[in-house]
Amino acid sequence: CVANLFLGLWGESHGEPCGARRAMDCSWGQYEMTPIPIRLGLDVFVNPADISQAMQLHDKHVYNNMCPLLVKIYASSRTGQPAGEFSGFLYSSSSPAIVSAGHMVGFSGDPPGTGPSAEVFKARYFDGFEEDVQVLKAAANSVPDVAILRGSRPAPRSLLGMPCSTGGTVFSPISNTPCFSKGIVSNDMVGSMAITAHADRGYSGGPVVDVHGQLVGIIKGGLGTATMQVGITPAADVHTFLLQSGQPGLAL
Repeated sequence: CVANLFLGLWGESHGEPCGARRAMDCSWGQYEMTPIPIRLGLDVFVNPADISQAMQLHDKHVYNNMCPLLVKIYASSRTGQPAGEFSGFLYSSSSPAIVSAGHMVGFSGDPPGTGPSAEVFKARYFDGFEEDVQVLKAAANSVPDVAILRGSRPAPRSLLGMPCSTGGTVFSPISNTPCFSKGIVSNDMVGSMAITAHADRGYSGGPVVDVHGQLVGIIKGGLGTATMQVGITPAADVHTFLLQSGQPGLAL
């Protein structure tokens, strides 16, 4: 599918003290465009500003539907030392499970061992409600890079899983509050994906979805290339891991 994708997440602090927890009232960026009529056929003109406005309205619709699924995850050591902030999301209307990146379990700074180990987790939902959550399952050696946590809230709707190929437009994070911005699917192979997009601390564990709100994958982390690339665990691998862990799978 060569289509728009959305990537959702929050800011992550790699072993640094967690910052103030902001209200989740994300704004949607406005874009200015000089209207230049485009002629189609003999006598039909289209204003690019009309196309731009329609695209913005569509993007905002997907954004509004995804935000209630996003979960901010605060990690700490058993002694209470902040150990990082990550993204996660609700995915099933029949289960209170939260999906995130597997490498957050035991995360100890970047490079590893430079900070306290992440062993205790707290979730903050879109409406501001917070609770302690337990790790149900994390893949060994982060293969795939998926973790499942147990909360108390099911998703308001179940996420569908959908594959996508190179060339699709993606939306990546730009701040520490829930948000979506644009990028591209730059690599798509069996078992892995990458997007070229702006990346910031906290994107790990966030969902990447297409224009229909269908899950394409989970954000793993930066690939360290000259052009910023972000690794993605494909939705098919997420679905398989969920089933193997005794959880409901994605609504494929």
